[in-house]
Amino acid sequence: MANPFRWCLVSQDCVLQVNVVLVVVGLIILLDVFSHLYLKTVMFPGLRVYPVSLRTWLFWVRFMTMVSYVLNACLGIRMARHPNIFMFAGYMLVGCVVLLYTFSIAVTRFMYPRRFKFYVQMLVNQMWIKDTLGKVEVEFGCCGRTSAADYLKGSTNRTWASGSCCGEHNCPGCTSKLTDYLWTVEMDVARDNIIVSLFLFVALAIVAVHYSRVKFQEDSYDSDDSEETSSMPPAT
Repeated sequence: MANPFRWCLVSQDCVLQVNVVLVVVGLIILLDVFSHLYLKTVMFPGLRVYPVSLRTWLFWVRFMTMVSYVLNACLGIRMARHPNIFMFAGYMLVGCVVLLYTFSIAVTRFMYPRRFKFYVQMLVNQMWIKDTLGKVEVEFGCCGRTSAADYLKGSTNRTWASGSCCGEHNCPGCTSKLTDYLWTVEMDVARDNIIVSLFLFVALAIVAVHYSRVKFQEDSYDSDDSEETSSMPPAT
């Protein structure tokens, strides 16, 4: 019987190569995960409330997801060299779970935009109360929470950071600046997880097609052997 999957044959080398690509992509995205942690540590240290993309629990979820992503790709590389039904089952199971996590993280970044803006306002208010907004003012070219008027309305005699634009005309507040910037961080997280989801989906499809083909070939060999055995005359 002709192989119904002959139009999409996938070689063993292709399975190996696609998993090598997954390892490379996973390591690159891991660097992005740590860059967001570095941003939180340097720019917004010691705060109680953060937007979701900078929260500790999301860092650990992304970190563990990407580690599982890379380790599963390493399993795929070994499986390409030494095919095994248990490796195949484990690879597909872990791959589907990681795919679910990465896709969920990507999709949720586009949800709750109002809640995101609320958390940014809370972040700016915390920095204002702790009088640590000066670094943000210098880095993003902003002044106070809404404008330089915040320094005039405060009950304490505060002065803005040297190097900020507070003394200039039309100097914007830091809330709007940080809202735009931290939204790009949210989109970076979404982009990273969309990329790894697409690569992983393609890899799972390629591995499934390859091992389906291998199974069909083994079945055809078995049928050929059985036909030859049946055609042999009985021993006398």
